[in-house]
Amino acid sequence: MKHYFVINPVAGKGEAKKIVLPEILKVIKSIDIDYEIHRTTGPTEAEAYTKKRCEESNGRPIRFYACGGDGTLNEVLNGLYNYPGAELTVIPSGSGNDFVRNFPDYDFRNIRKLISGEARSLDLIEYSDIGETDTDTPNPPRYAINMCNIGFDSEAVAIAGRLKTKSFIGGTAAYIGGVCLVLIQKKTVKLTFLFEDGSKYTERTLLTAIANGAYCGGGFKGAPMADTNDGLLDVSIVNELSRRLFLTLLRKYHRGSHLQDPRAKDLMQYKQVKSVTITPKDKMTMAVDGEVGMYGKLSFKIIPNAVMFSFPCL
Repeated sequence: MKHYFVINPVAGKGEAKKIVLPEILKVIKSIDIDYEIHRTTGPTEAEAYTKKRCEESNGRPIRFYACGGDGTLNEVLNGLYNYPGAELTVIPSGSGNDFVRNFPDYDFRNIRKLISGEARSLDLIEYSDIGETDTDTPNPPRYAINMCNIGFDSEAVAIAGRLKTKSFIGGTAAYIGGVCLVLIQKKTVKLTFLFEDGSKYTERTLLTAIANGAYCGGGFKGAPMADTNDGLLDVSIVNELSRRLFLTLLRKYHRGSHLQDPRAKDLMQYKQVKSVTITPKDKMTMAVDGEVGMYGKLSFKIIPNAVMFSFPCL
């Protein structure tokens, strides 16, 4: 097996380059493996590099180590998806690192154990911009490994990204800062949800999560029932609510206990499904594994056992 270390040099305020890269070099010098180290040069370049190496592999076993945050992991994922023999893993060195929070028993920063690890299959989220009418040509599908966040959550993530450029702010603190700034405006978005069973739900929402993993925003357990290997999407919808009430629920949202709050029944919808279509009144902001963009009508579905993901030895 050949090992490819894809390093985002700006992730985690340079942590991937300054700390993780020397750790990788120290380990690989002491063991006999076939490897390549690649430093990314800008957005989407990790995906292009990964895809090229997969095409060159001709199905031989290869493993990619995404050295950065959840955004780097997402790029590498989209580069290798559907290529036989390609495995994915991560050396978390971003500011949020939400995906690995789903696996608290594993030390993904132990590079020696990670190189010796074994892969098992995980689910993925497939999402597609399907256009406004039945005659529109859908865009090619994209994939997320952790979570897609619409509305308030994605606006907070966008602000958090800017706050993280400040040397004294990072991770959860940056996300909370983003929440506070967005809360002043209290933007909502009107969405229509069409679920696989034909049920339809239209509401002005504060935030929506379409989840494979449980965590977002640097440790907020926004989809507490999510499991990366259960063949289900977790769709969490929080309706419009007052600033005061939102702030009282924020601590529970962080811990993942918000669904047990008696007020949740009237304020939130939480469904586990295999597919859902979401139509915004206008364009909507969405964060995909922490990376923010603008989208129209989207379809989401779970792809069971879609990627071989390598875990470090225990």
